[in-house]
Amino acid sequence: MATPARILKHQIVSISVELGVTTPDKLRHIAFDLAKDTADDSTVTWTIDFKLQERANATDAFIDIVTLTVKVKSKNNPAAEATANDGLSDAQANHLQGPATIAAQQLKAGAVKEDQASRVIEHTIPLHSA
Repeated sequence: MATPARILKHQIVSISVELGVTTPDKLRHIAFDLAKDTADDSTVTWTIDFKLQERANATDAFIDIVTLTVKVKSKNNPAAEATANDGLSDAQANHLQGPATIAAQQLKAGAVKEDQASRVIEHTIPLHSA
């Protein structure tokens, strides 16, 4: 008699994914790195490491213009997981090149506060299924 196969369950408790968008003219890059961590009590947290980078010529190295670390709201954990697994959707890439870039530029100029820019950047996550 054959022994039934064991069902193995796996869960990724920690992962880091590097995502990003470079504009067609290759003068701006938006790094949107996601990191997942699971605490001892099984609480999952996602963090975005956002960088707006620019350069004068396509052959120059990118220069960091704005760097932010943003905590993802727990209600957006499923969308963060999907983004880490599937990559950026078109809606997310468009948001990064539009509202998120504008918010980062406004932060650098002092027109908005870090928490305001962070909210705009964090809003990229739920757009995964848009």
